Amino acid sequence: MKKKAISASLVIVGLLLTACGGGAAETTKSSEKAVVEQKISISSPAPISTLDTTQAMDKNTFTMIQHLFEGLCRFDDDSNPIPGLAEKVDVSEDGLTYTFTLRDDIKWSNGEPITAKDFEFSWKRLVDPATIGPNAYLLDNVKNSKAIRTGEKPVEEMGIEATDNQFIVTLDQAQPSFLAVVSIGWLAPQNEAYVTEQGEAYASDSEHLIYSGPYTLADWNASSDTWTLKKNPEYYAADEVKLEEVAVSTVKEENTGINLYQSDELDLTRISGQYVQQYSNDPGYVTHSDVANNYLDFNKKAGTTLANVHLRKAIAQAIDKEALTTSVLDDGSKPLNGLIPANLYSNPNTSEDFRAYSGDHLVYNVDQAQAEWKKAQKELGDTVKLTLLASDDDQGKKVAEYIQSQLQDNLKGLEIVISAQPKNNVTQSRKDKNYELSLSGWIAGSSDLDSYFNLYEGSSAYNYGEYKNADYDKLVNAAKTVDANTPDKQFEDYKKAEDILLNQEAAQVPIYQSASNYLINPSLKGISYHLYGDYFNLRTAYLEE
Repeated sequence: MKKKAISASLVIVGLLLTACGGGAAETTKSSEKAVVEQKISISSPAPISTLDTTQAMDKNTFTMIQHLFEGLCRFDDDSNPIPGLAEKVDVSEDGLTYTFTLRDDIKWSNGEPITAKDFEFSWKRLVDPATIGPNAYLLDNVKNSKAIRTGEKPVEEMGIEATDNQFIVTLDQAQPSFLAVVSIGWLAPQNEAYVTEQGEAYASDSEHLIYSGPYTLADWNASSDTWTLKKNPEYYAADEVKLEEVAVSTVKEENTGINLYQSDELDLTRISGQYVQQYSNDPGYVTHSDVANNYLDFNKKAGTTLANVHLRKAIAQAIDKEALTTSVLDDGSKPLNGLIPANLYSNPNTSEDFRAYSGDHLVYNVDQAQAEWKKAQKELGDTVKLTLLASDDDQGKKVAEYIQSQLQDNLKGLEIVISAQPKNNVTQSRKDKNYELSLSGWIAGSSDLDSYFNLYEGSSAYNYGEYKNADYDKLVNAAKTVDANTPDKQFEDYKKAEDILLNQEAAQVPIYQSASNYLINPSLKGISYHLYGDYFNLRTAYLEE
């Protein structure tokens, strides 16, 4: 693929793509041979939501965070956790104490040393009620952490200790997935002196941040549609980072991204739906299955229409998921009939994947859906009108329109009005509980089953739909505490919890397990595709000469 620079005057859908310093892969000729500049341009389907690592939520943002902020561990190409800023990890025989010994040569992008105190500060900041982040629950298994985030104990009692070059973590229960959790940017370090000095300006733009990862950031603020990743010379493994610059632009319309790719102005862009079939034979086509649950969520607050369990069950069984994935999406996505997607976690005793173990729930069944709808109509009236919140990108609109058609055709008297909003707005509306129905997704942050079951615990920060069930909470708590070291019992707990959540109460409608599809410059090599944390990673990517 021959590459060329972008004209300085080129403007596409309101985005100044040259703001990040050039076009796709460029070449510089010398008298001896052509030398490929290690600069690329890629697209993102949504802007960055925040770069305060304790506050980030969405995977598009975490894809950028994983390039900018490295923690104690990181993922290798096979999604296994390996030492990152920590040189080594020692785990006690009972699995309760993790001792991370830091590398000698780790520095912030401003040249200051990264210390164990930086991890102590960021982890406490994540769970402290005064600064709590949405992912604070991930540390619930750290001694006293859950009691801290719920206000029952002071943050000083958190089970972590920072010495000169070691960071020591004490868990309540052994947790096989703990290093995977540690490998995501939500547990990256933060420098207390720097964060305090910046005050409210911290993480407001690229100039009010320091970075611990392979790249730094330029030309970004909270309203930016474009930004640039630049190689971090202070990164301990800078010699492994080949790309000098990565220009990123927000491209919501996939057709626009494809046109930019075909005109050699993007080296990587995401595609879905009809474009997957259209370009599946392109030399740059790449596909990977996501460990993700794309689902329909209900605002179940008492007194609202969707507090009616018969209505929820009717909706849940009125959607033909097979037709959606094969005829509408047609991009490698698969129907999903459970909270937990396939390939997240297998029982170490039996090697059985949890999805296979727990079976299918809320399968498509129009007769049962209509029977539940009749029960709901007796309580709610013959007609019901609901608003469906969805993202305004190609895939979001396509799925929303399909859901609308299915529900209105199969449940006569039910009217669905679509409210399409930018992805970040959808996230905020859900956080504000300002929705009735919403299309959402949860992509695995680690191999921990609880990262999905936690969504519906009564105390969860992500329980936007206000689901409450004491039996569910009891089972989930047992699975991650007293039964955590007994996989057979843990699987049984979670299976019973999934049955309550879906079959008995239809608190969520799992719809499909997505796939990620891209058009990528064939000369761009060395990209990693992790199961958790990011969509792709460019740490060791390079342009072939």
